Amino acid sequence: GGVLGQSAFLLSNSNGESSHPIKRAVWILDRLLDSPPAPPPPDVPELDADSPDLAGLSLKQQLAIHRQKESCANCHRGIDPWGVPLENFDAIGRWQTEIVTKHPSAKGKRKAQAKQNTVPVDAVSELPNGTEISGFESLKTHLVEHRKELLARSIVKRLATYGLGRSLDQGDQTNVQSLTKNFIAGDFRIKPLIVDIVQSQMFQTK
Repeated sequence: GGVLGQSAFLLSNSNGESSHPIKRAVWILDRLLDSPPAPPPPDVPELDADSPDLAGLSLKQQLAIHRQKESCANCHRGIDPWGVPLENFDAIGRWQTEIVTKHPSAKGKRKAQAKQNTVPVDAVSELPNGTEISGFESLKTHLVEHRKELLARSIVKRLATYGLGRSLDQGDQTNVQSLTKNFIAGDFRIKPLIVDIVQSQMFQTK
């Protein structure tokens, strides 16, 4: 299943109780596509899953309502679609076909007394460019087939940064481009990439 199906990734990017498509999406954009989204404005609250307005809704439906807020819409249109395809994984990475939704039985009732129902998982999303992604396998295929260069470049940059012990700068870009090209040609094999990084000019002169 690759890194996106590993429990370590899924658990660290959840809230411990339920999946967290926003956290998972931000990780994908930052770590795999080298396109980290801007941090949220300080005055914008997080999604409150316990709000009565969201009772009985799936996380995907809750996110759709969240995007209706003007202060949230611009960023979340580009973030949420990357996390929704992973909704078949629960907070700790177990496969799920249904998710629990909470229905407060009466106003003012404590969270522990909330009635719980289930709804089918909806892991279908539409990326900002209009591409439909229908779940985990579809997302993996899209990343490898249509975001190959971004994916390769992001992996190269992170390994090179680790190997050099410093951040990359403009002077490293020629090396990064060459390493990325070889990494793609080598079918994304990590061991040859590590050798190429060690033999690169930027590593030899660090």
